[in-house]
Amino acid sequence: MNYAYFEDINWGLLRLWGARSGASILDVGCGYATTSQRLRALGNRVTGIESSREAVEVAKSRLDEVIEADLQDLSALGDRRFDCIIFADVLEHLPWPLEILRKYHPFLEPDGSVIVSLPNVGLWSMRLSLMAGRFEYGDTGVLDRTHLRFFTRRTARRLIEDAGLVIERHTYNPGIVRPFVPLVKKLMRAEESGDPGAILESRPYRVYLKTLYPVERAVTALWPGALAFQMIFEARRR
Repeated sequence: MNYAYFEDINWGLLRLWGARSGASILDVGCGYATTSQRLRALGNRVTGIESSREAVEVAKSRLDEVIEADLQDLSALGDRRFDCIIFADVLEHLPWPLEILRKYHPFLEPDGSVIVSLPNVGLWSMRLSLMAGRFEYGDTGVLDRTHLRFFTRRTARRLIEDAGLVIERHTYNPGIVRPFVPLVKKLMRAEESGDPGAILESRPYRVYLKTLYPVERAVTALWPGALAFQMIFEARRR
């Protein structure tokens, strides 16, 4: 998998996690570990499992441990158990996400939780595109060209429940302005900079987080099924 040039932070996942510390966490398909490094900074021990050599090299500098292996190669985990297993925007890349969710159960502590983040195919921009007869893949977003599975809020919940999990909490990341990210890329010419964190480290992005993002979150709460970009759930074994 070729990772996008910028490192996205899953703010909704961090909001769901809160200030919890002292937990052992497994980040499945951790990528550059941009989000999970913040969980580690809270005082949690974070292990990542990732197949991309490029991503592993970056993640090693951010997490306590990174296992270079296919996330479907469960033998790489041995007999470890974790307080929380995170599947942050990874299940949609797999042909059989339900099977993978079930197979990771043995690596969860008895009272542990699973956090799942999935892109929302019911996003407003997707609805308009389908009405116009367009279904075109891109480098990022809901129609990332590496996505194999697509979920609405209802089918995302069904996936988690069918895996033998009970959803306890949920939140979302707003998607009102997210469809305009490709345009922002071009305007910032971030791809030419060679810096994967170009957008996140920019002044416009910091201003967006302080001003527009809170408003976007509040508006998204009115109709998350169409305005949320990512759906995030925390669940425990039934």
